Amino acid sequence: MADTYALRVQVESHEYDGEFYLVGDRYGTPADVLDNVAADHLLRIANAPRIEEYLLDVLKHGENTSKAEYEATDSDVECWIHVDVSYRRYAFGVGNRVFEFSSEPSKSEIASTVTQLQS
Repeated sequence: MADTYALRVQVESHEYDGEFYLVGDRYGTPADVLDNVAADHLLRIANAPRIEEYLLDVLKHGENTSKAEYEATDSDVECWIHVDVSYRRYAFGVGNRVFEFSSEPSKSEIASTVTQLQS
């Protein structure tokens, strides 16, 4: 049986305030989810000229799932990303652990957090 993850992405900005959900398999630890899924979203958000472009890209590629499917998923790991676009704050969380990133998360900063999660 494949490992299953559930990832909630919360975005705050002047233009958009809401959340969407990602569910998938192959990643059963928070480090795996951050390294293989959440990092991509954090970097895409940080590099998007406008948050709307990122959101439209997610919808266009069908990456998100419904809240009902997210809540019904029996996941091995549940994580979240919180992004405050206006104040350029980025965080990844699992359980009661929160990892905050600099104003623009870098690949090396994310890799360091993955290492922390693995220990």
